[in-house]
Amino acid sequence: MQHSTTQPRIAAITHQPVLKKDIFVFALAVFGFFSILSGIVGFVLAIILLSNATAPDLATTLFIDPAYDLTLGAIIIVSSRAFARGKFLSVWLYGGSLIIDSLYHTLRGYPLNFLFMGFGLLIIWQLLRFRSELDLR
Repeated sequence: MQHSTTQPRIAAITHQPVLKKDIFVFALAVFGFFSILSGIVGFVLAIILLSNATAPDLATTLFIDPAYDLTLGAIIIVSSRAFARGKFLSVWLYGGSLIIDSLYHTLRGYPLNFLFMGFGLLIIWQLLRFRSELDLR
């Protein structure tokens, strides 16, 4: 094989999506479910604190965090359902949940959730990159 003119074949690199559609829909729905569950637990705790509080004004501020959790969870679940149906609206909804999360944390003075933002941007990038393979319209 010293003087061979044949070159080894190099297989073409194909770009496949990093995420699978059904696994992504399930994971997104579970994440939204846990966010809603967190909101429900927060509302129950706020009601308990409100009924036993000596300073009811302090307890009423506790309703803001559960309302945020319920809203964010609902948006994420709607996004996962839209993604399961192949709607491009899912990208907008998930991007909106990232913006709402960032604005909420900034307005409340909490540190930004960089893990949620990084994961969300990665998912949106993958959805846009493999839009045709994932049948998003």
